Amino acid sequence: MIEVIMTVLKLHTIDSAPLKSKALLQSSIDNFGWIPNQSAYMAESPSLLGAYQRAHDLVIESSLSEEEKAVVWMTTGVENGCSYTIQAHAFIALSKGVDQSVVEALAHQPGRLNTRLQALREFTLEVINCRGRLSVTAVQDVLEAGFSKQNMLDVVLAVAQKNMSTILNSIAGTEIDARFKWDAFQGLNTVSEA
Repeated sequence: MIEVIMTVLKLHTIDSAPLKSKALLQSSIDNFGWIPNQSAYMAESPSLLGAYQRAHDLVIESSLSEEEKAVVWMTTGVENGCSYTIQAHAFIALSKGVDQSVVEALAHQPGRLNTRLQALREFTLEVINCRGRLSVTAVQDVLEAGFSKQNMLDVVLAVAQKNMSTILNSIAGTEIDARFKWDAFQGLNTVSEA
């Protein structure tokens, strides 16, 4: 479970947000149909919200397939203990056609992933935990699993994007939007790594 550091951030609306965040929040409405709670808290810093949205757009445009994005995003959420990330990206993955068995495996039983997705998951874990210094072995393993150099670097981008949101969520104690809640994750504060 994420320990809430502070509850000093405001859950902004377009009306209450700093001027430079208003258009960014409108972009959230245009993309999702509403302002996700995470974006509402990020709006306190137009720079953070803008950087996060731009990073998200770049990940969407990246060389990673929808399934591969789900692996990276959900693995990051699980490793960082961020229920918001897990549930939001389970919702997004399912809405993008990622098989439910893959989404369930990512949250509960990653050993059930196929060999290729397991290699991507392991590389993602290396990126998350390497403290800025990836091992030669980690790079070789992901390339030998059939991923391109571009795929490898796009994983770095996706993890960086999720680091922004995970840290924000730890500060804000972000409540999961009702629309993101998936029955398999309801009430989870922690996720098993079986």
